[in-house]
This record gives sequence, structure tokens and C-alpha cells, in this order.
Amino acid sequence: MRLTEPREIASGVLMMTAGSGPLAVNLYLIRSGPSWALVDCGWARSAEPVHRAVERVLGPGNVPNAIFLTHIHPDHSGAAGALARLWDVPVYVHKAELPMAAGKYVPEFSMPLDRWIVAPFLWSLPARARRRLEAAGDISDVVHGLPGDWELPGLPGWAAVPTPGHTPGHVAYWRSSDAVLITGDAVVTVNLNSVGGLLLGVPDLSGPPWYTTGNMELAKDSVTRLAGLGPRLLAPGHGQPLAFGIVPRLRALAAKEPKQRIAIRRRAAGAPGAV
Repeated sequence: MRLTEPREIASGVLMMTAGSGPLAVNLYLIRSGPSWALVDCGWARSAEPVHRAVERVLGPGNVPNAIFLTHIHPDHSGAAGALARLWDVPVYVHKAELPMAAGKYVPEFSMPLDRWIVAPFLWSLPARARRRLEAAGDISDVVHGLPGDWELPGLPGWAAVPTPGHTPGHVAYWRSSDAVLITGDAVVTVNLNSVGGLLLGVPDLSGPPWYTTGNMELAKDSVTRLAGLGPRLLAPGHGQPLAFGIVPRLRALAAKEPKQRIAIRRRAAGAPGAV
């Protein structure tokens, strides 16, 4: 899988992008003093390109101290197991994500795409093939829950910020000293709810894609929480970093009523234009 060369977007924050087009996802090498960590890993096929890129940055034989995931979805966590085992390092997630670490379909954690496509596909497979797929996504042997104080183990100056909605245990990562915010899918800078954003990558500050989000109301609340931090650099899970007008744009995004809810309200009222 294609991986861009690491580029420094803030002091001690290097960004890489795995994949291209609608499948492109960002991952970050972050530093605190002499310690490094990887935030998100990309798809499963990203493991070897990420390993090579990290070795070029840190030097042969040097590895990050840990992997921190914003959430467990295959575009962000797919390579986590392979890299953690290769480097012999822990993977950290919010404790609410742990039920998904075994790689199995968990109905109470499902989102629309799961219910429409993923679950029907899985249950159409022979049991042996389904077990192979589950085993490939299983990171339960390397995963740990983040500590309750939200400080990142071994990475002073960085903290996790709970941002549920996209998944129950989604987190962003925050460095208060210079207001750098890694948002995962809580906020992205390409609108994956639009054709232009999905197919052409047209820049647009947006919340997570509704079709892969479990609770859009919670996701909206999380945008408000991130605006309250006052970030000066927003490093998203999808799209390019944003360094200007972040807080007012986040507040405007949080105040925007989702189109899905507008449609529901119109149907309930029998308004013209209801769909």
C-alpha cells in the first residue's frame, strides 16, 4: 500500500498518509523528549511500509515506545497487531474500545455500514473463512486500556481526550504546550459525507462520516469538546492539517444540524420537501 514520506507538521509531530483517494488515512509519529509513539497505523497492508518509514526516521533498530489508537476501525487499527508484535510494544485504546479488539463483529458497536454490508458479508462466509478474517483483525494479545488520568504512558505532555460518537471509545490526542490536536475521525478536513469529498478529496471541515458512525449526536458533542480546547493545529484522520480559524470553524460545525436529522424532522412535521 502506498505511504507518503513522513513530514513534520509541528515540532515532534510527523504525518504520513496510507492509501489514496477515499481509502487514504493519516497516521502520526509523535515525540516527547527522547520517546516516540505512533498514533494510528493505517490499513493492515500498511504494516511493512510503516515499519520501513519509522526505521528511516528513528534509525535502524529503534522503535516507538507504544502505539496509540484513536479508535478500532480497520483503516486506523488494521496494522496495529503486526507492528506491535514486530516491535514488541503495547497498543493503547480507550477501554470502551476493548470489546472490538478481538476482530469480531459486535452488534452493539455496529454502525450503518456494518449492518448493511459487513455483517451480511461475514455471515455469508463459511465458518472457517470467517474465523480466519476475525483472527487477522485480532489485537487482543497486545492491546491495553488507556489509564484513567488520560495521560499517555511514556509520553509526557500528551493526553487523550474522549471524543465518543464515531465509536464508543474514540479519543483524540492533545498536546497542550502548543495546542496540537490529533483528531482521528472525530473531526476530519475532507467531507466524507459528500461526493466531492469522498471521491475528489475536496477540503472541508467535517464531522465523521455518518455511515461509519455509531452515534451522530455524541459525535456532535465531541466536536464542541474539541473546540473548547482551543487548538492551534488540527491534525485529522483524513484530509490535510488545518492551522487557521480552527476554533470558530469547529463551533460552526458543532452548531450545524445534520442533514439526516433535518430530514427526520421534516418527515415528522409533514413539511414540503420531506424525503
